[in-house]
Amino acid sequence: MRRGAALVLACLGLLLLAGAPLWPRLATFEGGQRLVHALVAPAGEGAAMPWQPVQLPHTWPPHLGDAERRYRLQFELPEAPREALYLFLPLLSQSAVVALNGAELADTGNRSLPTGITSGVTALVRLPADRLLPGTNTLDLRVAAAGVVRGHLAAPHLGSAEALTPHYRLQLFLLEHLRLMVLAGQLLLVVALLVVWLYRPTEPLFGWLLLMQALSLPLYASLRADLPGVQEALPYLLMVGTAPTLILPIIALLVSGMPVPRALRACVPAVPALGIALALLTPLPAWQVMLAFSIPAALAAVWGAALVAARGALRGVREAQLLLAPALLFALALLHDVALVAGWLDGAILLGAYYRMVLTIAIAVLLMRRLGLSLMRLDGANARLRERLAEREAQLARLHAEERREAAERVRSQERQRLTVDLHDGVSGHLASIIALAEREGAPAIEHSAREALDDLRAVIHSLDIGDRELVVALAGLRERSARQLKRLGVPLDWTMAQLPEISGVTPTHALNVLRIVQEALTNAVRHGPATRIAVHGRAHGADEAVIVVENDGAPHAPEAPGTAGAGLENMRRRARSLGASLAFEPLAGGGARVVLRLPLQLPEPGLLEKG
Repeated sequence: MRRGAALVLACLGLLLLAGAPLWPRLATFEGGQRLVHALVAPAGEGAAMPWQPVQLPHTWPPHLGDAERRYRLQFELPEAPREALYLFLPLLSQSAVVALNGAELADTGNRSLPTGITSGVTALVRLPADRLLPGTNTLDLRVAAAGVVRGHLAAPHLGSAEALTPHYRLQLFLLEHLRLMVLAGQLLLVVALLVVWLYRPTEPLFGWLLLMQALSLPLYASLRADLPGVQEALPYLLMVGTAPTLILPIIALLVSGMPVPRALRACVPAVPALGIALALLTPLPAWQVMLAFSIPAALAAVWGAALVAARGALRGVREAQLLLAPALLFALALLHDVALVAGWLDGAILLGAYYRMVLTIAIAVLLMRRLGLSLMRLDGANARLRERLAEREAQLARLHAEERREAAERVRSQERQRLTVDLHDGVSGHLASIIALAEREGAPAIEHSAREALDDLRAVIHSLDIGDRELVVALAGLRERSARQLKRLGVPLDWTMAQLPEISGVTPTHALNVLRIVQEALTNAVRHGPATRIAVHGRAHGADEAVIVVENDGAPHAPEAPGTAGAGLENMRRRARSLGASLAFEPLAGGGARVVLRLPLQLPEPGLLEKG
């Protein structure tokens, strides 16, 4: 409700502000000597009709055979001027013949700019110095009206060129140049609408706008009513020109998002056709049919369009709000023109052509708004498409990378399988044969060495088949092999990895290095202890590390001692560095030793630490 009340108040304020030019007094200004007293008589009556005193401006209703008036004005000069004076006629309908002291000086009908009946004209006439007399001078004006608009003569001004030329140029712009600008703007809008409609033929608004602007062009035929045949055809052209006003309610409905009744669409061709038929088939003059039928229909259509736009504006439709003020101004202008033609108002300017320019500008704004909104939606769609394209490209890149990794993993898996088969069928078979021969020949040293080599080879083969996050599986295989060996030696093995956290980034190389470190710790415990009990367990260490601890109860072995043990411990440290891990050897207070391997939960890529 508040928004509706604010909109109504804004429209009323706009109407009050814009209503001032509806009844303009363009002839009133200060400049030169203003001649307001005159005598008037109908033209062609001669002395039979006496002169009547009038006050200028003066308006008379033209009738058939009575479309001209004669005016006589007098002014005083104290002395004969040395330079020419100028007579400025601010507003008249539609032409005037000017005579000074009985000598004709100018005929404003002989002009390069078209006049027509849509508005009054202005004129600036030079009064030569040799025609001016000291004392009383007489000006005779023969003013002609067009037969539809009431005849009008504003108070002339007499003065120098410097004083009158600025006012004359302003009147020339308002009364003639501006009308031609409206025509040029409308022609440009017709071309623009034609192009838009050709690209968007399914949009009904563009088609109706194009039809409205194209059908309003016959109204400008009145600009050249002086051409042969135009005066007789002008009523019919103006009847056709009322069709755009019948299209205006359709545009208001489309802009407001309301359905267009079929009857309203049918009125667009039916009303002008009916008016032309009445003019042709009845004895009524075409001008009377136009004034009595076509003009009221057009006026009702324009006011209907204004009411539809007001309803849409109250509903919050932005385009209806843009159309409301121009539609109201155009409706008021047409109401003013009807009152002027009917004789209810004085004046000579039909304002419909001027406020049609305001309506044309509003239509252009609507088109530009729709174009801007379309471009914004297009930009938004392009942005969304670019985002989706970037997402799809990133997804394709991820899929491609995953496919490459999977392909590389398949190649590595196939190569590991081939190496596993070759080692199992080749080297491990030969070692098994050596063990069998050593048992038959009674060579325990050879048998022991062969068994160790076979176990080591099995560890290598088993590590080749280890994937990511399967370190516990590799350690389980080592436990199985180590438990059998330690059982033959009578050394119990306590092994638990239940609390070891999951470690990622495990490769066959990583798995083999971890197995080698644990296996070396077990070997050292048996060889240098000698241990009677060995414990291996894994657990978490903090939030980002895992720990594998190997403890034995044998004699502690110093890492720096010379011999193979020290070399073995150094190899264990080298393997730990390749894992990004740390290795510690700790003698136990009650006897025995502990090897602690701290592993990161994410192992580095093989060779990365060495490259760093």
